[in-house]
Amino acid sequence: MIENGDLILQYLERLGVEYVFGVPGGSIEPLYNALARSERRGGPKAILARHETGAAFMADGYARATGKIGVCCSTSGPGATNLLTGVASAYADGIPLLVITAQPSIEKFGLGAFQEGSCTGISTVSMFESCTRYNTLVSHPAQLENKLLQAISYTCSNRPGPAHLSVPSDIMKAKVEPKYGDQHLRAFINHDVVTSAKGLDLLLRYLSDSRKVTFVIGEGCAGAMKELLTLAEAQEWLLVTTPMAKGLISDFHPQYRGVFGLGGHESAKEALSPENAEYVVVVGTALDEVTTGGWDTDAILSNRLIHISQNSEHLSRSVLAKACILGSPKLLIEQLFNWLPTLPCSEETDYLPGSDGFPAHIAYHDKEKCFNTTGRVKPQALFWSLSQLCPADTRVLMDTGNSFLWGIHYWQSHNKPGSNDKLVHLGMGFASMGWAIGAAIGMALSDNKPVICFTGDGSVLMSGQEMTVAKEHNLNVLFVILNDSHLGMIKHGQQLGGAENIGNELPVVNFALMAEALGVRNHRINTISELDALGVEELFQQDGPCVLDVTIDVTEVPPMGSRMKVLAGGGGSDVQAPSLSL
Repeated sequence: MIENGDLILQYLERLGVEYVFGVPGGSIEPLYNALARSERRGGPKAILARHETGAAFMADGYARATGKIGVCCSTSGPGATNLLTGVASAYADGIPLLVITAQPSIEKFGLGAFQEGSCTGISTVSMFESCTRYNTLVSHPAQLENKLLQAISYTCSNRPGPAHLSVPSDIMKAKVEPKYGDQHLRAFINHDVVTSAKGLDLLLRYLSDSRKVTFVIGEGCAGAMKELLTLAEAQEWLLVTTPMAKGLISDFHPQYRGVFGLGGHESAKEALSPENAEYVVVVGTALDEVTTGGWDTDAILSNRLIHISQNSEHLSRSVLAKACILGSPKLLIEQLFNWLPTLPCSEETDYLPGSDGFPAHIAYHDKEKCFNTTGRVKPQALFWSLSQLCPADTRVLMDTGNSFLWGIHYWQSHNKPGSNDKLVHLGMGFASMGWAIGAAIGMALSDNKPVICFTGDGSVLMSGQEMTVAKEHNLNVLFVILNDSHLGMIKHGQQLGGAENIGNELPVVNFALMAEALGVRNHRINTISELDALGVEELFQQDGPCVLDVTIDVTEVPPMGSRMKVLAGGGGSDVQAPSLSL
């Protein structure tokens, strides 16, 4: 007989999960007692976040980096409600999380227990209903194991996302006899959907009929890039990525035309035009505002669209598509690889830049500002310079706001040929400010690869305390703060849209001094010359996190044209908008 808390951790250990992110409290104490026992025997250990939202963001980053389930937990009442934003963010991006919240003892339900979140009060389970794939109260000790396996099944399905268990404290510490062994887990984990023969034949027919094909690579293509790039080179397909898929391919690949969608490149839009693409094949992503450039009907959303995904929800929005094909991108591309002519792929050859150091086939807005070295730091120069200075295997996270707009456009990924590593990560589905700070910590805990987190001063004022977690665990994270004393995306959106200039100013803060107070290494950067002189590669060779407080030029307007189209009253090619990149 073991306690239910120990049972949960035994299953997590079998799944290879190393950490549980959370904040303790009275009702969740039985799980933390089990975590203490787990850590002593070398099993999953507790990571103390500074706020429950940060815990969910950390679990999100850990899941992205490892491919495992991210696990977060909280006590009852406000602990559970604090998790909501982070869980909703993971739900919007399809990230597998196991979310465990506590309740007071079930016998006290309805009596006004301290921090009660039962169905008779402020119902925690009701709150999680719309941002989870599975959501339940465990109301009897014998239920927990079955409901835990159901939660794992849902979060690891072909429609991944968070699963939530609300567990009263008496049930968490109740002793039970485990029913199932290791072998039962295999039935619940990551079954790729195989494309039907009819779907495969249809796709092959379309691809064989035309050589003017552009592939839109979504985040679901991770693990299939080697085969896809080999096919693209042999078939002369053009390639673009969605914003969420940035970092799956080197910016310097000869078939690559950049990012289409929010913060993207005009060259990507051109690659999707009828002149360059008889068929547009979208693989492994949902077609939302961010991905479609504000629902641009001249690019992806037309009857030239072929949409491939193993998530049926992705396909449900493709009402104009010539074909919707359900199936795992990895398995489908492997099948195409075996059917279509290919050329040998060399994994030794680096992709070469143009004479100016930029990719030859990607059109950048204000490229000349990347070389600006005078006055306050140009954001264009910041992202471009750091993309040249950071180690090639650096994992990059870009926070909500101007950070991801500048980063999508100007950061250059240097993936090696044949690599399936995803080097850039964004939380754009729900676009939660501060996501990148927590997610960077969860990612850094997964291995020793360097991590760089771009975030804004507004996000740091919300979630900057989580940097102390990186300090506590000696994690190699470089936090780069775009400091302009404004909510930049709000400010520029108001200017471009002709709205009132209101609610976007922040106090002048020296974040280097703030980092000093938190015990984190820091540098204040006022010019690009100071950044160049710093020795960025050496920063990654030192132990622990480091903060770069970069005072950027607030007058520079990020590439947010597609967003402004939507805010102007609609989407697609009919809407007039400022002359900005996608």
